[in-house]
Amino acid sequence: MTRFAGFTRLMSAAVLAGAVSGLGAIGFHYVADNLGEALYRATSTGDWLHRVPIVILVPTFGLMLVGVVLQLVPRSRIGGVREVVDSIQHDGGVVPIVRLLNVALSALTLGFGGSVGPEGPMVQLGAYIGSWVGRRFRLPRGGLQAIVRAGTAAGVAAAFRSPAGGVLLTLEVFGARFNRDLAAIGIAAAVGYLTRTVLLGDAYPFRPQVPIDPLPLPTLLVIVPIMGLVAAPTGHLFIRMFERFKTVFPAHWPLAARVAVGGFLVGCIGIWFPQVLSAGYPVIDHIIRDGMTVRLFVILLFLKMLATSTTFGSGAVGGLFAPTLLIGALYGGAFGYGVHSLSPSLAPQPELFVLLGMVVMFGSIVKGYWSGLLMVADLSGCYHQLLLPGVIAGGISYFASWEILDRSIFGMSIDPAASAAREPVTVATGGA
Repeated sequence: MTRFAGFTRLMSAAVLAGAVSGLGAIGFHYVADNLGEALYRATSTGDWLHRVPIVILVPTFGLMLVGVVLQLVPRSRIGGVREVVDSIQHDGGVVPIVRLLNVALSALTLGFGGSVGPEGPMVQLGAYIGSWVGRRFRLPRGGLQAIVRAGTAAGVAAAFRSPAGGVLLTLEVFGARFNRDLAAIGIAAAVGYLTRTVLLGDAYPFRPQVPIDPLPLPTLLVIVPIMGLVAAPTGHLFIRMFERFKTVFPAHWPLAARVAVGGFLVGCIGIWFPQVLSAGYPVIDHIIRDGMTVRLFVILLFLKMLATSTTFGSGAVGGLFAPTLLIGALYGGAFGYGVHSLSPSLAPQPELFVLLGMVVMFGSIVKGYWSGLLMVADLSGCYHQLLLPGVIAGGISYFASWEILDRSIFGMSIDPAASAAREPVTVATGGA
């Protein structure tokens, strides 16, 4: 195979992987969003007596059904960012088809109200699509690893509507390098993003209603660095809570029972604070547009941490990016509206701090500095307003979080049963 032919094959595989990943993101959101809307529709119109049973029973029995499948098919528990990294590093880029079951169960967990997100499953789906396309194109081992990263970037780009964020995340988390493979990753991310936005037209979901002005100089020099510094221990609190809840549920309980109890507990929180249910994107949109009291910001911040830790600690599956963004938005809202109440001139538009909170918390929890900044900018369209404060606060949060703990949340131990379920995968460069 000539070098040009090899390059052409890699680029063709990247285009196909990007397009299919974009379609996969649409299908995932269609299932998760429509299921959740159908199940919880009555809670928006019914009275309190009608709402409470739904908010309790749907996550309890819904997640119990998810737990039954997870218990019957142990390998379905394997899926997410850490497993994609393992597939690239140890399996030569071969992602087994059983990972799609994890994606489907994640969509159900999200639809039933579990405090998870869609982006982790989109990473897994994009990686599988990249692996499948790469093997169909009979790419060599290095090319297969590159196209898996390309599929991953396309999945992130389609889920976040952020092609640049998808590319940067493969550099920061998935081991991509600045070489010619980055062209394939970039093409796949762009195609995945275009597929999602052309068909659904939902770019900039977090765009503020009013134009955002740049922050004043004293805020950039004093308030923004403090915000980044405080974000590091706040993110560390969530990481520790997340890790601790892996051992809260008795290990001798059947997995289905653990997941059902987790769903019940999350439902109990959701009776009074339904904002903690599911991914929370409508909540982010609401607080950007309308704001909240500082007290409610703080309450929801810790309850979202608790609900997410409970959902994952019980053994349910799903993504962590969306909960991280909501935690960041709540942190930023508490900080920005708190400063605004003390000195309006330092935070004249506190909704900008909601966006900035997502940046700093992504850097603190996921250890994704530049990718978090670009993703939030792409989601909101506030590029020049976020760039300078995001570089300052995000950099401080990122650096300080590494000093506190030299691992991201994806470096935490996962379910031991899931680890035991992982089997070696035979590397192949062609065929199914």
